[in-house]
Amino acid sequence: MTGQIDPTHSARAISGQQQEEMVQHQQRERTRSTAEDRVSLGQQEKVGETYGPGLKVASPYELLRNLVVKTLQDQGLTLQFSTDAGAVNFNTMTQDEAQALVAEDGYFGVDRTSQRIVDFAIGSFGNDPEKLQQMKDAIDQGFLQAQDAFGGALPEISQQTYAAIMEKLDAFAAQFEASGE
Repeated sequence: MTGQIDPTHSARAISGQQQEEMVQHQQRERTRSTAEDRVSLGQQEKVGETYGPGLKVASPYELLRNLVVKTLQDQGLTLQFSTDAGAVNFNTMTQDEAQALVAEDGYFGVDRTSQRIVDFAIGSFGNDPEKLQQMKDAIDQGFLQAQDAFGGALPEISQQTYAAIMEKLDAFAAQFEASGE
C-alpha cells in the first residue's frame, strides 16, 4: 500500500485526484524540509552517520533511539515492554533487535499486531458482528490520530497493518453471514 491511509475507508473511497493531491502535498513538505535541513554532496542520499550530542559521531538510529529513551524517561515512563518472548528493554535494544520486532513474523509485525487489534476490537464490542461499522470507525479514528501525530502520513508498516485489520474484520463479519446469523 503506497498511498496514505484513508481513515474513512469503511465509509467512502478517496478519489484518485484527492489521493494525488495528498501525495503531492506530502512531497512538497518533504522537499521543503529536506532542502532546508541538509546538504548532499554528489548523489549520496542516505546519511550513514551524523553528529549527536557533544559532537560525537552516531548513526541516525542511535540518535532517534536516544531521543525516544530520553523523552520516555523525562515523562517518567518505563522503558521496558513485554512480548511473548519476554521483556524488551529500550535502553539496551540494538538495531537488529528492533528490526526483528517489526519483521514479518515479529511481535510488532503486520500480522501479529493486526490480530491483537482485531481481537481487542471484537472483544470490546461484545463479539457482535452487527457492530462491525462501529469497530471500523473506532479503528479509523485511532489511525487518523496516529497519522496526525506523525505529521500527516504513517510509515508503510502502519498502512499495511491498517489494511490487514480491515481484511480481518471483514472476514469476522463474513463468517456470520455465511452461517446466516
